Amino acid sequence: MTPEEILDSAAGIIRRDGWHQGETDDGDPESGAVCLMGAIGRAATGDSRSEEVTIWRDGVIAEANRAVQRVIDVIGRTDVGVWNDDQGRSVEDVLLVLKQAAES
Repeated sequence: MTPEEILDSAAGIIRRDGWHQGETDDGDPESGAVCLMGAIGRAATGDSRSEEVTIWRDGVIAEANRAVQRVIDVIGRTDVGVWNDDQGRSVEDVLLVLKQAAES
């Protein structure tokens, strides 16, 4: 998958399964509500928790890393999880970032 496809898929996952704050997912890594990073992980691998091992530590999923970098470029912060969890953040904010990152 290209970064664009991953980001588009992540937005679709959030629309379908819901958006979550505070943790990567709501307890179900394969079909529950997810945070922004969880959605990217699920889009790339099918598992919202994959980003904890694969994307960040091993760098195995180069396209997912590129997708995350696009998100970082849009939000202007490297702490994507903290951005996702900011009080006052909305699902609309997250979906807009995913759209902008996919188009960049």
